[in-house]
Amino acid sequence: MKSFVRERNFLIFLTGLLINGVGGGVYAVSGMLLVLHLTENVLFSGLAYFSITLASTLAFLVAPFANYVTYKKGLIVSGLLKSALLFTIPLFYLTTGLNVFYVLVLLFTVALISQFTYPIESTITPIIVGKDHIIKANSFLHTIREGMDIAFLAGAGILVVFVGPVYAIFITASCHLFSSMTYLFFNFKQPSLPEKTNSFPQLMSGYTTDLKAGIHYIKDSLIPKMIVSIVFVNLAMGIMVPNLPAFALIKGDENEAIYGFYLASLSFGLMIGAILTPKIKELDFGRLVISSFSITGLMWIGAAILPVIPSIVLFCTGAISIGVINILIFSAIQQQVETSFIGRVITVLSSAAAIGAPFGGLIGGVIGSAFTPIVPVFICGVAMIIFSLSWLSSSILRKLPKIEEARLFPNNELKKA
Repeated sequence: MKSFVRERNFLIFLTGLLINGVGGGVYAVSGMLLVLHLTENVLFSGLAYFSITLASTLAFLVAPFANYVTYKKGLIVSGLLKSALLFTIPLFYLTTGLNVFYVLVLLFTVALISQFTYPIESTITPIIVGKDHIIKANSFLHTIREGMDIAFLAGAGILVVFVGPVYAIFITASCHLFSSMTYLFFNFKQPSLPEKTNSFPQLMSGYTTDLKAGIHYIKDSLIPKMIVSIVFVNLAMGIMVPNLPAFALIKGDENEAIYGFYLASLSFGLMIGAILTPKIKELDFGRLVISSFSITGLMWIGAAILPVIPSIVLFCTGAISIGVINILIFSAIQQQVETSFIGRVITVLSSAAAIGAPFGGLIGGVIGSAFTPIVPVFICGVAMIIFSLSWLSSSILRKLPKIEEARLFPNNELKKA
């Protein structure tokens, strides 16, 4: 661990993570609550979630452009853009007034900018720490990130009660500004950029080539076999997440801080998963997915029907498996994929996998508005059990060995030649 934790660029990356952790915790609570406050309708919460997750499905249109800028510049400019956009929320609130449809468009735009930075962050991690340390580094970063979220999300829930969601978003905007300033100190060596051109047709041609290369890279891998079930999980999560603010208000007797506690419990579960990952990575990956997501389903069904305190505990417990599986798949891609392809592969994978989320948000908004926000949480728990059964029924996925022996990209050596 010491071989990379004290490295200068890693410390800069970690500092930016800490700053964004503060802003992200506040944003996660205040963004959805702002829409709920403006409309008092769960259906609009579903539209907000649709706006945010739709950006993820469009990542394949945006992220390849990251190959045409230096990673350092991409992180800095993206952070400044998000900061400027978020500052307009308190500005308009204090002057002309705040329209919910403007907020929905802004949520989509900020999320779309983030799709540009995600593959950059994924690509620079192995550059900074080396591929031999990827699983340890990702586990370390996820542990730090989720540990911060526990404190910041719970604190953000309390903060929003006192200052309101509009002024809380001002804090998020400031954090994006400060993190951009932090990334100015990066000095890692970046792989060479494609040759610059002033011709738009040539630029689009290169962009299309990069996009096709990412799709071709995963075509003969195991990833497509996983995507259908991952889309299903995202659909189920999409049904649940936009209902969480109203769900928390029901469980907590209209106490807005409870929403922050639910999000903090989710992060606590993800952090536990991050801590456990290096210890259980030797288990067969197929069996691990099947057993862990069955438990997740049971935990979230219990969270839907029980009172607030046991509900929060079960909600946390159910998130552990998600933390483990995310890190293992993410780390396997970073280990098995050539550095120049990591961003493209993750972009294609995340875009395809995210297709279910926006539609889940719309369905969840309708269900929560027509019935009660408790029903979508219950449905999500049932869906996790169905997901585990789908892996159990697939001989290929069920028999996957431990993640470091699971060749997700069996033709990788051929591609390098």
